[in-house]
Amino acid sequence: MKLLPIYYIKYGELSFANHKIFDNLNIYLYPGDKICLIGKNGSGKSSLMKIINSDYQLNKGEIFQHSATKIAYLQQNVTCNLSLKVYDFITQSIPNKENYYQAEIFIEKLQIDASKTLRKLSGGQLRRVQLAKVLASHAEILLLDEPTNHLDIQAIEWLESYVKSYKGSIICISHDRAFLTAISNKVWWLDRCILHQSNKGFQFFEQWQTQIIDQEESNLIKLNKKINTEQLWLHQGISARRKRNQRRLSNLKTLREQLRFSSQRLAKASQKIQFDHSNNESNKAKFIIRAENVCFKYNDQFVIKNFNINIIKGNKIGIIGPNGTGKSTLLKLFTKSIKPSSGSIEHGTTLEITYFDQNKSSLNPNHTLQQTLCPTGGDQIFLSDRTIHAGAYLKSFMFDPKLLSAKVSTLSGGEATRLLLAKALIKPGNLLILDEPTNDLDIDTIEILLDILSDYSGTLIVVSHDRDFLNRLVTNTLVFEGNGNIINVIGGYQDYLEYYSRLNQHITNTKLAKNNKTVKHPTSKLSTKLSYKFQRMLDSIPEEITQLETQVKDLEKKLADPNLYQNNPDKFLLFSKELETSKLRIEELFNTWQKIENRNI
Repeated sequence: MKLLPIYYIKYGELSFANHKIFDNLNIYLYPGDKICLIGKNGSGKSSLMKIINSDYQLNKGEIFQHSATKIAYLQQNVTCNLSLKVYDFITQSIPNKENYYQAEIFIEKLQIDASKTLRKLSGGQLRRVQLAKVLASHAEILLLDEPTNHLDIQAIEWLESYVKSYKGSIICISHDRAFLTAISNKVWWLDRCILHQSNKGFQFFEQWQTQIIDQEESNLIKLNKKINTEQLWLHQGISARRKRNQRRLSNLKTLREQLRFSSQRLAKASQKIQFDHSNNESNKAKFIIRAENVCFKYNDQFVIKNFNINIIKGNKIGIIGPNGTGKSTLLKLFTKSIKPSSGSIEHGTTLEITYFDQNKSSLNPNHTLQQTLCPTGGDQIFLSDRTIHAGAYLKSFMFDPKLLSAKVSTLSGGEATRLLLAKALIKPGNLLILDEPTNDLDIDTIEILLDILSDYSGTLIVVSHDRDFLNRLVTNTLVFEGNGNIINVIGGYQDYLEYYSRLNQHITNTKLAKNNKTVKHPTSKLSTKLSYKFQRMLDSIPEEITQLETQVKDLEKKLADPNLYQNNPDKFLLFSKELETSKLRIEELFNTWQKIENRNI
C-alpha cells in the first residue's frame, strides 16, 4: 500500500523584501521520514521550519497538512513565561494529565532539575527543557533545530537512540555530523535558493553534494563554449544578416546573464574562509603546560583527582565528559584562573593564551563588528604576516563587509560564534583554548574551522560534544569518567570507544581463561603482589561485568521495541532506570579494575 504524505508544499515561494529564500519548492513528508535539513547559515533553513510550523506564510504556493497531524518545534530562540516551574512548562505539551508521568523520562535523560523555575536556568539548561517539552508532545512531526546543543555525549547518544525509534516524522537541523549520520534516512539540502532532495541519509551527503557541484561545473563549461561559438558567428556575420545578428545578440546577452548567474552560484557553493597563521609559532617554546598530581575539591568532593599531563607545542587535545563533571574547572586550572586544592600547574615561559568562551562573554552587544575587531580604533587588523582591512577580514569569515557598522546584538547565534572565532584568530598566540566552538555553526563553517585548526601550528585545547569534530582534529582526548578520574586516550572519541572495547575483551578473555580447567589461569608479576582482599576483587570483577553486560544487552533489546513506550510506559521507565544503573555499575567496576592494576587504590 502506497504511503500518503502527512504534509506537503507545492510550488512554494518565500522572500523577504528583495531577498529570495527559495522558489518552486516542492516537498512531501511521509510517516517515518527522518530528514536532515542542510544549508549554510542564512540559507533559509529556519525559515522553512517556520513555514512548516505556520509561523511564516508563503508568498506563493500550496500547503497541505493532514488534520490528525500535530507539529512540535524546537526553535533556537523562544520566548516563554519565565515564572513557570520547569515541570509545568514541560507538561504543557501533554494534553492529558494522566500522561504527565511521561515527562519524567525526558527530565531524567536530559538531566533536568524540574523543581526550578525557568528564570533560574542557564541558557543551556533552558535549551534542554525546551527539547524535553518538544519530545514529550509525541507529535506526528518534530522540527528539531540544533537539538544536540548544550547536551553532553551521553545525552546525545540517548537522543540518537530515541529519535531512531521514533514513530513520527522528524526534520532536523544540526551541525553534529555523527548525529545526522545516525538518525537520518533522507536529506534536504537548501543551497542558493534551491532545495535539493535525496532519499539517502546524511552518510552519503558529501558524495551526492559533489555530484551536484560537478554537474554545475560541467553545465558552466558547456555554456562558456556556447557563448564562444555565438561570439565567433557574430564576428563573421555580414550586414545582410543584420536582423538575424540582432536576434543572436539578444540570445548572447541572455546567455551571458545565465553565465554570470551560474558562475556566482558556483562561487558561493565553494566559498571558504581563508586565513594564514603559519608564522605565529616561530621561535616559541615547546613546553606549554605541565600538571603534576593535580586535585581539585568542591564541597569536599573530588572534581579532579591525581591528574597528570605534560602538554607540548603542537598537541591538539580534546576534552569530553558529562555536563557538570569538571571540564570548565580543568580549563580554569590550565589558565591559572583558579588554584588546585593540591598538586601543581606550571606554564611555559612564553605562554600566550587565547580563550574562546562558549557563552560569548567577551562580545559586547553594544559594540559594532568593527569595534569588536579593532578595539583600539581604526579599520585595520594587524595579523602576524600582514595588515588587512576589517571589512576584508570579515569577508573571509563569510560576513558581508557592509555589516562592519552593525551592532553585535543584531547577529544570529551562528554569526556571533563566527565573529568570536574571527576575533580569537587575529592573534591566537601559542595556546588556543576553545569551549564548544561548533555550537550554532553550520556544517560548511565547521569544515572550514577544521581546516583552520588543523593548520594551526600552536597548541590547541578544545572542549566539545561533537564526536565527529574531535575524531577529525585531536591528537589525544581527556575523558572525564566521574569521581574526579580523567583518562588520557591517544586519538579522538572513536579511539576512546575502542579503548573500552579492548578493556572489555581483556576482561572476557580473563573470565574464559579462569573457567577453562585445562588452562592455567595466567598471573602477572604485579598481581602476585596484591593483597588477598584486592586479588579476590580482581578475580570477581570480570564475572560481575559479564553478567551486567548481558543484562544491559537484554534491557537495550527490550527498550528497542518501538511499541513498548506506547503499550506500557511504566515498564519503559523501569527498564530505562535499570539500564542506567547497570551502565553506571559497569563504569565503577572498570575504574576499580584500573586502580587495582595500576596500584592506585
